[in-house]
Amino acid sequence: MSKHSIQEILIKHGDRIMKKMGLPKLYLKVLDKLIACRTAVLGGHAQYCENNHLNGVWYNSCKHRFCPKCRAMPTEEWLINTKEILLDCPHHHIIFTLPHEFNDLWRYNKSLMTGFLFRAAQETLQKFAKDPKYLNATLGILSALHTWGRSLSLHPHLHILVSHGGLNSDGVWVGPKKDSLFPQKPVMMVFRGKFIAKVRKALDNEELELPPNYHISKITHLLNKIGRQDWVVHFCQRYDYAEGVATYLSRYVKSGPLKNNQILSVTDQEVTFEYSSHLTKKIEKLTLSIEDFIRRILEHTPLPGKPTVRYCGLYHSASRKKLNQARIALGQKEVNGRKTLDWQAFLEKKGGLPVCEICGLPLTKRVEIEPARKAA
Repeated sequence: MSKHSIQEILIKHGDRIMKKMGLPKLYLKVLDKLIACRTAVLGGHAQYCENNHLNGVWYNSCKHRFCPKCRAMPTEEWLINTKEILLDCPHHHIIFTLPHEFNDLWRYNKSLMTGFLFRAAQETLQKFAKDPKYLNATLGILSALHTWGRSLSLHPHLHILVSHGGLNSDGVWVGPKKDSLFPQKPVMMVFRGKFIAKVRKALDNEELELPPNYHISKITHLLNKIGRQDWVVHFCQRYDYAEGVATYLSRYVKSGPLKNNQILSVTDQEVTFEYSSHLTKKIEKLTLSIEDFIRRILEHTPLPGKPTVRYCGLYHSASRKKLNQARIALGQKEVNGRKTLDWQAFLEKKGGLPVCEICGLPLTKRVEIEPARKAA
């Protein structure tokens, strides 16, 4: 068990920070949920065996997808269903990263910029997939949004899992004409062009909220400048089995940017945490003020109603018929529907159902505990 937790920091400093920082309603709701998670505030249940031996009281989780404490079961369910649809073929892991010059626009236009990032990357891959020179078929595409760097800095990027091959217009599975799938430099250039075009259109339509000290000419100059630069579109080594990348993504897609076990120390003024640095390839430590730590954490809050994982091509839910055609061609069973995971199945998967510590009988009786107050 972790010595420190994000919840502990929020409980101790949340009220002071909320008053001092003047946070928007979205962040206030998130803080309220994280503070209440697995406390009497949310209610819970007491668990008994058949002999009425009390074996503990468990308080309910907040179930917020940003919470690092209570996302184990949803993460496992996501992974099970993702593995169910993945095609039994090699996959490519491609990372599309926005230049840091977009960070201010991102902060003030999260919903718009998130949509631009997903669509620009997906449209780019689909464009190359439809080109007879490369594939001339429909790919399976799974995209996961990360907005953070390992030090909790703002670093919007997509991790995309792409099938090495696709289904053509005749319903036949075809492999790519090159092992590399698509050429990195042209993919980067098309992605860059599509993203910038979307920002320009939003600017022309007055859909963008301009950050302080920004004006239209400054954004136009910015777009012209970074439109001539290389962006980071990284093609990772091809994976023969997609499940490994899906497992990797599952660690990030259903919880926040920092795990409690990364927190090394907490004082009344500062938080110190560790992270694996991309630059030094070592475990580094970073100390932030309480205020800066909470601000960095909250900056990565998922927007309500906006999925951080999106499916495209054969992996889109509307393409089940085509996906099943591809699966049959690859010797796989058809996908029939989404699987749900209850807590009993989850515990069995993790090592077995709990039994009474006194008599060893199964814990079959559950007594509900009402919330101490209604959660916000």
